[in-house]
Formats: sequence, C-alpha cells, structure tokens
Amino acid sequence: MRQTADRLRRWRPGAIAVVILCAGLGFVAYEKFLARDISIYPDDEQNFKYGSIGNDGATGVPYAIWIVLPKVFPEYLPGPGGYASLGFRWEPGRTQSDAPLGFSRARVGVERMAINCAFCHVTTFRRAPGAQLEFAAAGPGNTVDVLGYQNFLTACARDSRFSGDGLLPAMEQEVHLSWLDRLIYRYAIIPFLKKSLLRQAEQFKWTGQHERPPWGPGRIDPFNPVKFGMLRLADDGTIGNSDMLAVWNLGARDEVRADAPLHWDGLNTSVREVVLSSALGDGMTAQEYDKQTQASLRRVATFLHRTKPPASPYRPDPAAVNRGHLLYVKLCAQCHAVTGARTLTVIPVEEVQTDRRRIDMWTPAARDAYNHYRTGYDWNFSHFQKVEGYVARTLDGLWLLAPYLHNGSVPTLADLLEAPQGRPKAFVRGGEVLDSSRGGFVAPPCDPAHPEKGAFCFDTTLPGNANFGHVYGTDLTAADKADLLAYLLTL
Repeated sequence: MRQTADRLRRWRPGAIAVVILCAGLGFVAYEKFLARDISIYPDDEQNFKYGSIGNDGATGVPYAIWIVLPKVFPEYLPGPGGYASLGFRWEPGRTQSDAPLGFSRARVGVERMAINCAFCHVTTFRRAPGAQLEFAAAGPGNTVDVLGYQNFLTACARDSRFSGDGLLPAMEQEVHLSWLDRLIYRYAIIPFLKKSLLRQAEQFKWTGQHERPPWGPGRIDPFNPVKFGMLRLADDGTIGNSDMLAVWNLGARDEVRADAPLHWDGLNTSVREVVLSSALGDGMTAQEYDKQTQASLRRVATFLHRTKPPASPYRPDPAAVNRGHLLYVKLCAQCHAVTGARTLTVIPVEEVQTDRRRIDMWTPAARDAYNHYRTGYDWNFSHFQKVEGYVARTLDGLWLLAPYLHNGSVPTLADLLEAPQGRPKAFVRGGEVLDSSRGGFVAPPCDPAHPEKGAFCFDTTLPGNANFGHVYGTDLTAADKADLLAYLLTL
C-alpha cells in the first residue's frame, strides 16, 4: 500500500502537468480555431453591407493573410490597384485595410474576411467622370468580379510562395503577430487554408468546362455552384450566367403580388427561402447557423423590404417625358407598371425570346433536390419551382440597372430600344460613370480578341451571352424612341 501511495505521489505532479498542458493546448486551439465573435451592427443597412451571414468559419480567409495577398501576388490580379482591380469598393472614411463593401470581418478563431449579400448587391456609380463615387445598397453589383476573385485565390494557393516563408514577412508588416501566432500561422493556418482553397478550386473547375464563358464584373452563375457542390448533382453542361439583381423595395413587390416569383426566372416565391438559400450558396453552414446568424439574416430580409432605390438624377425635357409616358403605358405598362396585369409574372421564354440558357440551367432535378435539402439542418425549403420564362419585373431604379436583360447583354436603354442586330456586339462591362444620354453606364465597344488590359470585354456571341429578344419598342420612330427613353430615365 505504501509503495502504491509513493508511486502516486511521484506521478501526481507529472499527471497534473499533463492535464495543465492539455488544457492549455485545448484553450489555444479553441481561441485560435473555434472561438466565434460576430459583430452585430445596430443599423440594418450597415449590417447588410458588413454583417456576417454564417460563412466566416467555412469560407472566410484569415484577415492577416487576406490583406497581403494582392501585395505578394499582384501578377494574378487583372490590373493594378489591389482588390480594387476586382471591383471591390470602400465607402468614404474606410481604407483598404478595412473591409470593403460586401465583406464581413468576424472572428472564428482568428479574424476572417468572408463575403455577404452586399458582395453582389450594391451598385456604385459616378454622375460624371471624376465625380464622387456614390453607393446604392441593394442594387445590382456592377463592378465586382466574383469569378475573378475566386480565380485569384486559386492562383495564390497554387503558388509555392503561399507558405509561411512567403506570407509571414508581409503579414507582419500589416498586423501584430506574437511568437505563438507566427507558429500557428506557419504550421497550421496557412497550410490548412492552402488545402481549403485548392479544394475550392476543384469545386469550381466546372466554370472553365463545356465552353462556359467567364462571368465578368457584375455577373454570376448563382445556381450551378449550388447544383454541383451543395446538392451534388452531376455537371450537366448548363450555363446560368446572369446579371446581379436589384433586391430593393421588396415590400412594394408584396403589395403588387404576394406570391410574386423571385430571381430572374422566378424559381422561388419566398423571400425567407431566397435569403437563406443565398447564404447557403455563399458558404453558410449548419454549424454557423446560430441565433446570431438567424437574427442577421432576418434583418437582411427586413432591410430589403423597406429600402428603396435612389431617385433618378436625370431631368429630361418635361414635354418629352410626358410623351414618353404615353408610349410606356401603351407598350410597357402591362408587364412592368405596378398595376400591370402581367407585372411580376413569368413571361414564357418563347414570347420574350431572350437567351434561354439560364432557363435550361434550372432543372426539375435541381428544384427537387433543393426542396429536399436537409444536410445538417431541416431548412424547410418548399417554394423552389421549375419555370420556363423570365419574370416581368417592376422598373424601380431602372436608370441604375444597366446592363440590361437578364444576362446583362445590352449596355444601355437606348441600345435596348434598337433591333437586336443593331445592338453592340461587344462592350466593356464594369463601368461606373453614368451615360446621361443613353441611360446606363458608359460602355465603350471593344474587341474580344484583343481586350484592353484590366478591362472586361463582354462578347455577345458566346454561349449564354446573346443579346437578342425583348424587341418591344424597337420598331418605334427615332423621335418616339427618344421620348420613351426620356421617360424611362426618370424611373
């Protein structure tokens, strides 16, 4: 008995030391990898622009790494200016060390940068060259190159410099790192992030297959990533490239038609489901769908219901506007006025005759898989539907919705009133300067075979990019087109 007691006394300090060491390691592991601290913004608009949607841990890039990637790997960006060359924008008073519009900066172990709803839904514009940059929350993102950002992260991760030796010197110039931080980043966070980004690259490999064209600024294929990734459907070769949508003034939408279809093609009728599924598509996980995330997403829905587009800055000749209004009532109101009989209904693609690639992308199999998606949580989806046309939307903020048609293939309103063969075949996307005479953004013609460096040349001859269809008003006289344009610029 005495020998046993002596043995226990000798082992006790070592056992205590082991327990303390394990507890310490566990605490460090929790603090550096799991501890979650999500900022809550009291203002709904700020929460929309910078709040978390529950994807910080799953897809967020540690801030200390994110901030130095453009400096370490500038050759993988489309042009100079760091992240700004990908269309990222910062509001006045915020520097490039802060989160740009559409990013949350939240802590999951370490501070991380993750996209949110505003990444695709804030319009930036200038009223004239050199004028102050203005922002319209919940409008269609017109500058952000989503696929370009994904490809930039992939290129960085594939580079041998994406390592402790390659990144830590630059990181230490931007943020304070303790000796423990440097060890953790070198041997854990950087290697893990590299593997994660390379795995993500494999998940997006389909974007370069089946003759799929690049998305470009202001465009995204929002559902094929979900089909092939989250829902695990086979690559069917479809193309869903489309313009980012304005999502403002949803409260007025409910007044027009309570069950109005959402998205370009009306594939869902529930705002709650659209917000939730969008968060899932952007990387939200069941583990991060906690009370804070749920509250944040509810506030996003509330903000989208009440926020309205900015008033048009255009002041055309009143007489021309009055004449144009009469033409609008005759030609457009049935599908686009608040009181229109077909407003917020799905117009068959055979009738509107615009590019049908987006319609073909959303399959019955995708509809059924989403309505039955239950991975990790009972999401209660039930409003996804298969449609065969495009939604006739109200024209709230029309002056700021360029380029036009669901795939963004027509740069200005004036071009939309021309017959398809008279519309630009290729033009520069991603502009912010308003075209005060034609309605839209300044979009100069370009040569797809020899694009200017740093500019994205949109080629309407590529699959999914067609600019035909929607020929309403194209047979008007030049004078009537000018009058109708004058009225449309006021919307």
